[in-house]
Amino acid sequence: MNKLNVLFVDDEINVLNSIKRATIEEDFKSLFAVSGEKALEQFKENEIAVIVTDMRMPTMNGLELLENIKEIYPDTVRMVLSGYAQMSQVIATVNKVGVFKYITKPWNNENDFLPAINEALKYYNLIRENEAFKIQIIEKSKLYENMFNKNNNLVKNTLKDINYIKVVAKLIFDIKNNMHNIIKYESFKQKHIDESIDKIYFKYLETIPSNIESFNLDSFQTKFDELKNKNLTIIYDNQNWNVSYLGNKRLLDLIFNNVIQVITQDSKIEDLLLNVKNTEVLKFNIFIRNKESFQNINNNMESKLIINLLDGLGKIFGGKVAIVPEKFLITIDTGLK
Repeated sequence: MNKLNVLFVDDEINVLNSIKRATIEEDFKSLFAVSGEKALEQFKENEIAVIVTDMRMPTMNGLELLENIKEIYPDTVRMVLSGYAQMSQVIATVNKVGVFKYITKPWNNENDFLPAINEALKYYNLIRENEAFKIQIIEKSKLYENMFNKNNNLVKNTLKDINYIKVVAKLIFDIKNNMHNIIKYESFKQKHIDESIDKIYFKYLETIPSNIESFNLDSFQTKFDELKNKNLTIIYDNQNWNVSYLGNKRLLDLIFNNVIQVITQDSKIEDLLLNVKNTEVLKFNIFIRNKESFQNINNNMESKLIINLLDGLGKIFGGKVAIVPEKFLITIDTGLK
């Protein structure tokens, strides 16, 4: 462990030599300066724990030196060792610069001088420990605050997700109940539609916990390329793909992929035209250019039930999925800006 530095300042060399002899075996490092100016130079080169200065020195006296130290190096413990012991001067020094000890010359090394230096060093260590403790408290407070905020946000998001799951589960129950009432005696068809709905529901559960993130059309690049390779035509309203949107991207992917799957069950992919309205609000319009294919989709109970379920999922982030018969299209209005 490095020794702490104690700086002794006196314009009399014999006084400094006497101090050097007295402190040579002490558990601190002694530094010396013959003037206030030289003392300030020592501070630029070393961390000074304690300064012990004479009062009556030419050019810069002890009080002026200690005033400088207090302003620039406030943690340094300030002491006076002086033969000038006029009470008014002592009081003025203590009041102005907060002197830790005022020792008069001549001094007694064992009884006065060295015990005072060691006491000052203990005080300096206490100051440093308090500062370190204060920093730790501040850092821990910030850490606990961040943890609290994260946990608080996690709880809020979890409660939202639980509520969404309840809403989606009720929607699925209503859809299935309605479907069973319509096709009571077609158990095979019921089972197939049940499985399709359950598959989407379990995929939805995989998006939990929900995550709101910023994204742009670059994140759809792989999917768009895959569709283009299957001869689907894609038109973009805006060629600037850097427009960002904020929302639940994983849920949007689930909805988009299942809409495409529903459509391609009853139509050829080359008969589709995808219009990406990547403007202020992100919207996907999927036109079915073959009238017969569109009517098959519109008349297919399974397709309509799946679209209804996907519409319910879209409402979680303010979106909408709908069949628009008069325009031969299925639209995904994300509502995301």
